[in-house]
Amino acid sequence: MNDANSPDFVIYFNRNKQFLRVYLWDVHPATFKSWGAGRWAYFLATWDNPKAGLFGELHFVKSRVREDTVVHELDHARTEWMYANGFTITRQNEEKMAEFLDELVRKFYRQYRRLIVKEV
Repeated sequence: MNDANSPDFVIYFNRNKQFLRVYLWDVHPATFKSWGAGRWAYFLATWDNPKAGLFGELHFVKSRVREDTVVHELDHARTEWMYANGFTITRQNEEKMAEFLDELVRKFYRQYRRLIVKEV
């Protein structure tokens, strides 16, 4: 089982100035529920500085990592980043925020696939 100091992998963003720790827990979904979190995954904001360093943690039930769940939690992280930086989404910057989510998803799956290959 993981602890707070050993994520399974890390996702860097914002020109590699910020990062998210990703944890894959080998637990039953009811365990997350008993922690007061989501059933299959949850996002935890942990930032001190909204522009640099650790921004948050993503926790997933290892056996239940699905595309929709990953995007859902990464969207929580993206939204928290927007709130933390006083960012208001408009018609002019909506595409930029869609690309930001694309970047997070791409980087998540790049690291996730590397981890899965190591385990096989």
